[in-house]
Amino acid sequence: MPWRDVLQMAWRNIGQARLRFILTCLGVLIAISTLVALVSFGAGLRQQTVENLEVREVFTSFQILGPARAQSFRRFRSPGAENSASSARPVLDQELVGRVAALDGVVSVQPDIRFAVRLENGENAHLTRVRGAGPHVAPLSPYSKITHGRFLSGTEGAEIVLTGRVARRLGFEPAEQAVGKTIQLLTDRLKQDVSDGDLPFETVRLSYQVVGVLPRLLPNQTNPFFRGVVIPLEEARRLWKENASGMTSLSGLSSLEEGRGREYDSIDVRVADLVSLERVREEVRSWGAATFAIVDQMKRIQEAFLVLEVVLGVLGGIAMLVASLGIANVLIISVMERRQVIGIMKAIGGTDRDVRRIFLAEAGLIGFSGGVMGLLAGWTLTRIATVFIDRYFQSNNILNPPDLFAYPLWLVAGAIGFAVGLSLLSGVIPANRASRVDPVQALRQG
Repeated sequence: MPWRDVLQMAWRNIGQARLRFILTCLGVLIAISTLVALVSFGAGLRQQTVENLEVREVFTSFQILGPARAQSFRRFRSPGAENSASSARPVLDQELVGRVAALDGVVSVQPDIRFAVRLENGENAHLTRVRGAGPHVAPLSPYSKITHGRFLSGTEGAEIVLTGRVARRLGFEPAEQAVGKTIQLLTDRLKQDVSDGDLPFETVRLSYQVVGVLPRLLPNQTNPFFRGVVIPLEEARRLWKENASGMTSLSGLSSLEEGRGREYDSIDVRVADLVSLERVREEVRSWGAATFAIVDQMKRIQEAFLVLEVVLGVLGGIAMLVASLGIANVLIISVMERRQVIGIMKAIGGTDRDVRRIFLAEAGLIGFSGGVMGLLAGWTLTRIATVFIDRYFQSNNILNPPDLFAYPLWLVAGAIGFAVGLSLLSGVIPANRASRVDPVQALRQG
């Protein structure tokens, strides 16, 4: 019997028990929609975290670490990048910044200059940390996402870029109202001349004009090397050198103990491409410096998401396994009800193979129909979930909420293939049972 006739007969048999077919397909639909929703969630997380990272900003950047930062990053670094902080390491100062900037393939070098300040706007005040930055980081995330105002125009001047959270803490609601306003920055400064009984530092008050406000972003939408409240780089360096709080940091104490003077906690380096990244890092390591780059952790990140997808797939597969038992049960009942039909088919020349193929075709049609409908149902559920997720993020002033569900081709094809394959497997026992029906006994019982 050709496959065309087998499929037609299987479809006709299914149509004679339409309600049973619909209920069985509904079980497959629920299982596949659950499987699709779970796996698409895992795939979406991986895509947001790994595949949608801004490669030019993250994968072509690395940090030169001071002793304190090297200690905190040690558990994340690969064995090949292991560098111990010792007396042979270079001092993280402006001379090293210039030395790194002169290397071939280096696009920008940004010393990590940050210190605690108090920002005031009338009666509103907020304690935070500021960082120094130059116009060269304007194209980088998150500053490239500024929707209100602009980024810093130079490395000097009384300009400041705020985050939306800080702007609201200073009384600007909505946050974009801060653009163009002048706020006060209070920070400590070491005194040049200290009299007996006087404190060795004093508080200075400076005025800054807000030129831009960052929208609220998710952590994976920001560059780990540049984020937060910033002022021009040279302005920040001048205040940092005079700031008393930095002298009590771990890096500051370590540097003073080693007789190195004041040095940066870390230096952020951005290169042209991945080839330059490895070459420049090797050169910097040869100087005795410790380094850290996101690319060192990519393999671990991908493995973690692979495990997550497998776990989610197993949970969805359990639901499909339950549905497959329902398919097997329906087909076994169908064999019992159609013994006389099977006997007539064999009496007029049908073979055991023909009978087996008809029942397997019925199982396959149930799996295919349930798989397609389950895929559509799963997609619909995740789209509805995305609407509510977007509304939640927007209500919290988060720009560009992520799409946490992804539908790669392997998931679409795999969901339908899995449904059909497991349905065929469920139909093997009923099909074999039907093929062994004795036509004489079946006709006699009829």
